[in-house]
Amino acid sequence: MRFRSFRSSKAVSAAAAFAVTALSAGCAPANAGPEAAPEKPNIVVEDVPTIDSAGLYIAQMDGLFQQQGLNVTIRFAPAAELAVSSELNGTSDISSADYVTYIDDELNENADLRIIGEASSLEPHELSMFVAPNSYVRSLAGLEGQTVAVTAPGDISTLLVRALLTENGVRSRLVNIQPGFPLQNMASEVAAGEASAAPIPEPFASEGEQQYGLQELTDVDQGATTNFPLDGYAVTQAWAQKYPNTLAAFLRALQEGQEIADTDRSAVEAAIEKYLSINPETASVIALPDYPLTVDPTQLQRVVNEMVQFTLLPRRDASFKITRMTG
Repeated sequence: MRFRSFRSSKAVSAAAAFAVTALSAGCAPANAGPEAAPEKPNIVVEDVPTIDSAGLYIAQMDGLFQQQGLNVTIRFAPAAELAVSSELNGTSDISSADYVTYIDDELNENADLRIIGEASSLEPHELSMFVAPNSYVRSLAGLEGQTVAVTAPGDISTLLVRALLTENGVRSRLVNIQPGFPLQNMASEVAAGEASAAPIPEPFASEGEQQYGLQELTDVDQGATTNFPLDGYAVTQAWAQKYPNTLAAFLRALQEGQEIADTDRSAVEAAIEKYLSINPETASVIALPDYPLTVDPTQLQRVVNEMVQFTLLPRRDASFKITRMTG
């Protein structure tokens, strides 16, 4: 079973990193004294429910948002595009989704988004390619002529699969990357033969191993996508300008949640058991992503570069700078 322990160096540096993050976000640490009251104390976060959002769940579970004067409702969306759409039409305030969706909406839908925080980035075995236990596919090369399941057209899984295949000498044009498979159903669909393989993230990966005997074909955290940025939090630029105190309060609490997620595995397990209905046995063995404490434009620019390289964006967008969405 796959498992990632926390690195002790993270625990040593977490407090300092948190302070830097808070200052760079334009706000002070939560214990620095009285802060301006949020203009909008009741807010809705539209979230795609995965372990990538553990920092958010911990902040909610531990009352960190309430300490900042916020009443936060976390509402679950079945797909990243729906989470962002909810934000754009005003039925939610903040979204938690993958960067491919954010960038695609920014460039193709003129969404005018601001990425306010990073949620997660890849770590070993947190997202892997799986096949059924009796599959004759034993290598990535065996996927030529086969179907690989993903959730949505042109999503982050599509990008990661194309990168993985290309870097391992597999002709990705000969692999049928098929959208339409909800994350929570991927393991059962692969086990039932509806797809030959799928990139399955935690906690669904460990559930698939335990319930269906799925076999890991290869780890996605390799080559060009090593430690690849996965998910983040965003608001519209207009929302950020209208509610600066609310945004600052949200970030203070979220950054504390990220710090805890980054250094305390037991807190992550408790949060995902509560918010994702994961049983304790599974929670104890899943591989976790990294939970960044800062927004790193250099890291996020990798997403744009890979989207262009693997044709999720046209070549004309190669000059797009992610700083447009992080400033």
